[in-house]
Amino acid sequence: MGFKTANMAAVVRFNSANSSNFLDAYEMYLHDTVQSSLNRPKSRTFAPSSFRCARKNWFRLRGTTPDVVQVPDLSLQHTAEVGTARHTAIQSKLSKMLGQDWIDVETYLSGIPDYPYDYTIQKAGFESRISIQYPPIKFACDGIVRWNNKLYLLEIKTSEYNSWEELTDPKSVHMDQVMCYSTLLQLPDVLMLYEDRQYGGMKCYEEHFSIDDMIHVKNKFDYIMEMVDHNLAPEKLPHADYMCRNCEYQKKCTEWG
Repeated sequence: MGFKTANMAAVVRFNSANSSNFLDAYEMYLHDTVQSSLNRPKSRTFAPSSFRCARKNWFRLRGTTPDVVQVPDLSLQHTAEVGTARHTAIQSKLSKMLGQDWIDVETYLSGIPDYPYDYTIQKAGFESRISIQYPPIKFACDGIVRWNNKLYLLEIKTSEYNSWEELTDPKSVHMDQVMCYSTLLQLPDVLMLYEDRQYGGMKCYEEHFSIDDMIHVKNKFDYIMEMVDHNLAPEKLPHADYMCRNCEYQKKCTEWG
């Protein structure tokens, strides 16, 4: 009679029938919740976090349904939730440290003469969620701060330790996103605060975006919307790019060539 070797890694995850069933039920709930979210059509708006990829934003503006995900990656959801929690903690501490130099985003925008965009703002804790009608876009502003008598857009990023340790400048993959925020908020100066998720180490880098940078962003908005109107797929990122590998439109993107 043969005996099957036990999978010890699985066995040590619980120590009774009840603990096993409880764990299974919770993981199934997580699976169903994440899968439902991933398979929902996205808002027909630009997403600054994926602004590097014109093709992905083109799919969003068209209201394309994402590829069906059979087995969602729960680790990505966990990482996103950890990042959100750390954003809140950092914002809370900075607002107390800065006092009146932690600037209310709505007050800032209402004070810009002839601000060119129709917008609405929803407050979510220390974060401001901004919706602009044209170009159609939704994004969250981590904060605006006054430091040494100068206004800065604050962008908070969390990172795995090894990636954070190697940083000597802002990550290039973040620049299009932040340039997008900078353009829409008319704030050319940015402080990018990076936190190591494992040990809490911090690094901060100052960036300045030029008029030409902002014109580039506006032209890209116009280009993608024009491609939507003409039903032409814009260029996409190389398949080896991490954003492409994790994209919810992979299959549909392949169909468009």
